[in-house]
Amino acid sequence: MINLNVVSRIAEDKNSFPNLIEVLHTLKNEGINDVQILFIGAIYSRQVYQNTLNLAHELGVSSNISFTETSIPLHDLTDEVKNGYFINFTIAQFTGFSGLEGIRHGLKTILYNVDSTWENELSNSIAYCRTTAELTALIKAIRANQTKLDEEIKSSNQELINKFTLDPSSSKKLLDIMLPDKSVN
Repeated sequence: MINLNVVSRIAEDKNSFPNLIEVLHTLKNEGINDVQILFIGAIYSRQVYQNTLNLAHELGVSSNISFTETSIPLHDLTDEVKNGYFINFTIAQFTGFSGLEGIRHGLKTILYNVDSTWENELSNSIAYCRTTAELTALIKAIRANQTKLDEEIKSSNQELINKFTLDPSSSKKLLDIMLPDKSVN
């Protein structure tokens, strides 16, 4: 079983949920029925929630999705959920705080671009999917060799977090520039 988790409020401005339902449908049409998506977040829009349920029903993947219907702090998630894959909606390769937070907590984070104008942006990260086709291919690759892909995703996640983390020397230099009148150790 491949467990995918989407941490996002169910709202109009976050409504890329149909794309994920279509991924499940594509997988089902290829005989892959062991992929589950858990939507973790409060429902801000009943219409978006209902439309997602309706689409899942129409495409025959209702049994592959579930909703917490409320926000859940990271420390309250079960180990089963934490051991899954966390899909983070992005625009191009902009990760955002939620993706970085997941990576910092050791969660296998997949960045999924939801803006079609960025579909041709180059990336060498296995954890960055520009399109639903790339996300589908990644899920199939995980199914084929989960151990290998887990390591590749974790490595890619670590490379990403390293881009946003300063070593102690660089951190001190930056603080010295920002706070020239303070002694920073």
